[in-house]
Amino acid sequence: MSSKSHIASPAHVNIREDHFTPWKFSQRERILIIAPHPDDEVIAAGGVIATFLESHDPSDMRVIVITNGDASYISALIHGSHHFGKNNFRNLAILRQHESLNAIKILGLSVQQIRFWGFPDRGLAALWQGDKKTQIPYHSSTTGYENSEQALNSPIVPFTGENLLELFNKEFCEFRPTAVILPHLKDAHSDHSASAKFTLKALRRCQTETHLQAPMLLAYRIWFGGKPWLTGIRSNALDQLSANDGSPLARIRCMPLTPEIQKLKRQALQCYRSQKQAAGQALRAAAQNTFEIFTLCAK
Repeated sequence: MSSKSHIASPAHVNIREDHFTPWKFSQRERILIIAPHPDDEVIAAGGVIATFLESHDPSDMRVIVITNGDASYISALIHGSHHFGKNNFRNLAILRQHESLNAIKILGLSVQQIRFWGFPDRGLAALWQGDKKTQIPYHSSTTGYENSEQALNSPIVPFTGENLLELFNKEFCEFRPTAVILPHLKDAHSDHSASAKFTLKALRRCQTETHLQAPMLLAYRIWFGGKPWLTGIRSNALDQLSANDGSPLARIRCMPLTPEIQKLKRQALQCYRSQKQAAGQALRAAAQNTFEIFTLCAK
């Protein structure tokens, strides 16, 4: 991990887990988790999922995976036929879907609680920036698709920013979450930061149209630095996270993980075999966590 990829924390800072406000679920909690790629849901919130299901019904939790993570060239090369053909990337998309399904089953969720929207991996920033050209579908350079052909449990729609907003809007209005776990706006991965922007814009639209009560917004940040596929953060390095996040401690929420929950999360993370090379550092760091931390966002 390059030192240039992180903001150094002051030498005198000594932040402990108990400095953060713990997140305690309400009896009527309904949690929606937003993952840009298959594996983000468990890296960021696998402990939340397993802990929540100890006291709540699975129907009160839903996971959205926006892309199929098909634009991982390292994974396509290793798990394909050693060339970068479109079928290689399409097969990788299916593989990554199954990895996520297997992982969430270990944590206690079923296929009914997860949605794969099949939008273009590494294309979400372009969709956000081209929002005014919503009638022109984005063309995926990896799969060759211009629509969500490989969506699972979700409608097949052209790759436009407006269609992505509509999917979010429908989910918010139907599921009506009390808490939304989403990527951080400052995450270095463009798909993560764009996912946050789409989430917040769709939420504002839904609140205007349906008077949805504002849910608690909890942001996770996985990638720091200019090359997110090479750099990550040890999520249990609390002083480093605080310094990089730039948020006061009062805005950080912590989910302590019991030894049993830690074990379940480690087992779930092992399902993402296709990502051992592409995201190995993030997976290893998540497997070592004794807690998960989020930034409380303004509503």
